[in-house]
Amino acid sequence: MRSFTDGEREVIKRKIIDRGKDCFARYGIKKTGIEDLTEGLGIAKSSFYSFFNSKEDLFLQIFKEEKEALKDSILENSFLKYRTEPDKAIRAYLRYVLDIVDNHPIWRKVLIEKEHHELTISRSSEEELKNIRRDNVAIILPFFEEWEEAGLLIDKPARILAETTQAVLSLIHFRNEIEDDDFSEIMDIFIDLLADNILKKSE
Repeated sequence: MRSFTDGEREVIKRKIIDRGKDCFARYGIKKTGIEDLTEGLGIAKSSFYSFFNSKEDLFLQIFKEEKEALKDSILENSFLKYRTEPDKAIRAYLRYVLDIVDNHPIWRKVLIEKEHHELTISRSSEEELKNIRRDNVAIILPFFEEWEEAGLLIDKPARILAETTQAVLSLIHFRNEIEDDDFSEIMDIFIDLLADNILKKSE
């Protein structure tokens, strides 16, 4: 296996990531082989492992990049748009994320089809998955802290309310086990229950 210059490594890694986005969206993780990820890139199949420990680790890298790319759009259409209206912000956030999951091939693989749960990833990537879950709460927590400071929320810690909001999205994992129409209605009930009851009631 020949060595690559730093410049070559950067170019090849980017090409592998771009190829991975296409292959994983089309075929899923299990049906994508290393040869699919390296074909036409001018590297041997074995050279893949100079860049990623496994195809699962590549998938996780892609998911992180896609998540980061969508973060600003998610916040702009929810928490930033309704910065002083917690109930509207929470409704907009949860519904916007649900729409992304329905229409974004990589997010759908992770949250609905759950392919990566059936596969082995490296210990470092297991830690990355935990970090992603923590980051999801950390991204929205400052808004809950603002609302807590302004006296807009019920008497619960901002962190608990942010984690509760994020927990509603965990229901997405059961999407394939529930009829489509029923799932949408169930999510609407949870979203409305949370949004309607998170605000401090007027005396």
